[in-house]
Amino acid sequence: MIIRYAILLATVFASWQLQAQPQKEIFIPLANRTELKIEPEIDTLEDGVEYFFNFELADGYKISQSFFDKGLAILYDSLLMVRPKSNVPKGNTVSALRFIITNKQKTRILLMKEFVIQSDGKQYPLLPKPQTNIVKLVPDFKIERNGVYNKKEFIERPRVLFYETQYSDSAKKINAIRMNIIRRHQEKHFRSMNDTLSGEMLRAIKKIKKRTTVFMGIEVPQPRNKVKNVWSRFFITD
Repeated sequence: MIIRYAILLATVFASWQLQAQPQKEIFIPLANRTELKIEPEIDTLEDGVEYFFNFELADGYKISQSFFDKGLAILYDSLLMVRPKSNVPKGNTVSALRFIITNKQKTRILLMKEFVIQSDGKQYPLLPKPQTNIVKLVPDFKIERNGVYNKKEFIERPRVLFYETQYSDSAKKINAIRMNIIRRHQEKHFRSMNDTLSGEMLRAIKKIKKRTTVFMGIEVPQPRNKVKNVWSRFFITD
């Protein structure tokens, strides 16, 4: 008895779930329909290009809704403007322009016009990511990670500038500069409490012979008394 009751409950629950699911409306292809005609009869569109169509409704019908799933579609009296927007960077994708029309008896008819949208990638330009955490020596000598520089550039340009991105208009304040000069098994550590390479740093750089590894860290103040530390490794040679 308990087993039969459980089966009955499961059947009722499954039936309730099926009825509760929204029923997907079925749209009829527009080709050869008398209620609505669209000209010209083209099926392939280019991504981002505006197309204009003439449409004609049979007597007694009107458009209650229209929607385009990939782009923009606007109705002007008897004129239809379509501007497709592909959802793939390059290649072809299928789109649908759907209409819900009604007659005098308020009967709904669902019609659909399918298109193939071609994309050549021009609408999706590959933009380079903006450079961040840019370190420079006055005025515009940029220090790139793993770059190789002559020691004269550091001796002649002791002030350091820091920009958060390449689009920053002004340099950020620098609380301190750390510098580690590493030559074989020897390491020298320096710290300057402002935005300028200290005298000790400059004297150590002046003594560099051959290619030497240098780590330089910038301490940049942040809101709420926080500090941002930006480290970069590069090489100095004579």
